[in-house]
Amino acid sequence: MKQKKLSALAISIICIAALSVLALILIIGTDTAWGKVRVEKMVLSSSDGDVVNAMLYRPRTATKDNPAPAVVLYHGGNDMLEHTGTYALELARRGFVVVNFDYQGSHDSDYATETSVGESTSCGDTIFNTLSSYNFVQIDNIAVFGHSMGGGYASRFAAKYAANVKLLVHLGSAVTPNPGNFNYVTIVGDSDESALKRTTVLDEATGRTSQDIHKYYNSPKIAEAWGEKTQSSIIPSKIYHAAGTDGNSYLRVFYFPSSIHAYYNINNAAVKQIIYGFILGMNGFGNIDNADLADPDGYKDISTVWRTKDLGWILEYLAICLTMFTVATQLIKAGTFKSLQLKAEPSVGFKKKSALWWVVLVLLIILPPLLYLPGVKGAENGLFPIAYNTDNPVTKIATKCLIPTKWTTDDKVQHSIWLLGGTSNVYVEWQWLVAFVMLLVFLAYYFIEGRKGGENYRTLGFKTSDEKKFSIVYLLKSLLFGICVVGTGYVLMALIGKYTQQGLHIATLQMSNLSRKRLMCWPIYFLYLIPYFLCNHLAVRSIGIEYDGTDKNLVLNVVKTTLITIGGLIVFYLMVLFQLKFTHTVMEGFRTGILYAYALAILPLTIGITVGNALNVYVSSKTRSVWAGLCTAVLWGVWTLCSAGGLTNNMIF
Repeated sequence: MKQKKLSALAISIICIAALSVLALILIIGTDTAWGKVRVEKMVLSSSDGDVVNAMLYRPRTATKDNPAPAVVLYHGGNDMLEHTGTYALELARRGFVVVNFDYQGSHDSDYATETSVGESTSCGDTIFNTLSSYNFVQIDNIAVFGHSMGGGYASRFAAKYAANVKLLVHLGSAVTPNPGNFNYVTIVGDSDESALKRTTVLDEATGRTSQDIHKYYNSPKIAEAWGEKTQSSIIPSKIYHAAGTDGNSYLRVFYFPSSIHAYYNINNAAVKQIIYGFILGMNGFGNIDNADLADPDGYKDISTVWRTKDLGWILEYLAICLTMFTVATQLIKAGTFKSLQLKAEPSVGFKKKSALWWVVLVLLIILPPLLYLPGVKGAENGLFPIAYNTDNPVTKIATKCLIPTKWTTDDKVQHSIWLLGGTSNVYVEWQWLVAFVMLLVFLAYYFIEGRKGGENYRTLGFKTSDEKKFSIVYLLKSLLFGICVVGTGYVLMALIGKYTQQGLHIATLQMSNLSRKRLMCWPIYFLYLIPYFLCNHLAVRSIGIEYDGTDKNLVLNVVKTTLITIGGLIVFYLMVLFQLKFTHTVMEGFRTGILYAYALAILPLTIGITVGNALNVYVSSKTRSVWAGLCTAVLWGVWTLCSAGGLTNNMIF
């Protein structure tokens, strides 16, 4: 009997199920040390009633009769608790009780209100009070950790609860000469872009700037405070003991891994040094796999498991993407959305491989990276209007529930076009700049070649029916189609997140379920993201990429347009990365303000754009119209933008 082959739909469903199940196993298994650690999501409340989103990692060994030391983790700026999840799981499986949380105004924790606006520990008081209520925690034996901006909050926490804190760990933060009366471990990578930016010096002889990471920690002031007697700088990995103001001796140690600021949590050597520093600073508590605490290179013998969880996150992301493409394929074939398929229109575009065709192709590839630095720098300096002030009482009332407000001392209201705070808005402004230039490219094509070749709104993909009439129903169906496609991916993540109790974090890519508190943000950012995908669609039409109706050609077109859209950005990202890694310098132009933070953020930006572009091209090719593809791509962008960490909820509802 001839064996029946599985259909493409059946294969897709099997793959989605397999990826999802495996992701769940790897994420939950690694997080819980395969049942040895209890992981629980906590929704705490500050003294003002502000929500504090947190995760508790409790080893089974931590009990009332055998309480364990506690660790408080502060993530970096524009991040979320998933970013420090690497350290949470590694420390918890070694016996520490760990609280990993979104600090004030980040991700799912509320923006500060009332008296807590000036809280120096940024929700740390709430975390300390919670730990104090647990009988399985040694409340007088706490380690506090902070990455980047979180390092400042960690220092304040340690100072406020000095009687309870035994260890302060700084990661990618300035080395402190006199951190306080507790053990102190600090880690700064040799390619840390944040530190390098702060070590830029001017060579008066040549008039050029240079960077020396050693200036970030090598100084007589630090050496003297740490008790270095033989030289004027501290030695990486060497254990120092310095006298505190109470007369006791406290440990001081500095680690210098080969790492970049944004990538500490995906650098295994750096992760090992962080774990080693914790155990060393907590007087040897925790399993260190027989590593020698007296050996500066003892961290190398530590075993880590965090990469297994990261693999689970990658599989989860792939499952989400595959789900959306599978659903898009099935919806177009039959039922309500079959009517979205329109007749093909002739493609115009410049003649393939002509001089103008090559010029436009090169422009499409190089313009996004060429505009990246001007875009983010311009946004930082107010390229687009961001806010205005008014003291009109009517305006106050009308906008209070729709626009974030900041009440100033003179009772004026500052209104912003951004319903969310954080650096993601800078990326939107860069996209607007790219959209404007891409529109110019398209207009140049249209007036040079397109108009005389018969290009019109129908050939450009803007038609809503096979007749000439305009159909609002078609637009509404396109929007509903996008909601269904992206919605199924969202539902899958929500189901996985129900059991993992968290979003995902791959390198610097962050995604999670959307917060209900940001409901008003979704339609606003939907409008904000339309120009980028729409103008890219128009610009790409100028090189005449045709769809012949075959699956092979469709896949090829998706690959082509994706490479055109993000190819130049990837090359630019690699240039930034290689310069950091091999020359230990921040690329010129990214050294002012916090621009260095946007350099490596090209990676998550391109990952998100890649999926959005692929959905746009795939659906638009299938329907022979731009609308359904555009709605799908923009909705994906809204999800990734509004769910990312570091987006401050400063709305009043």
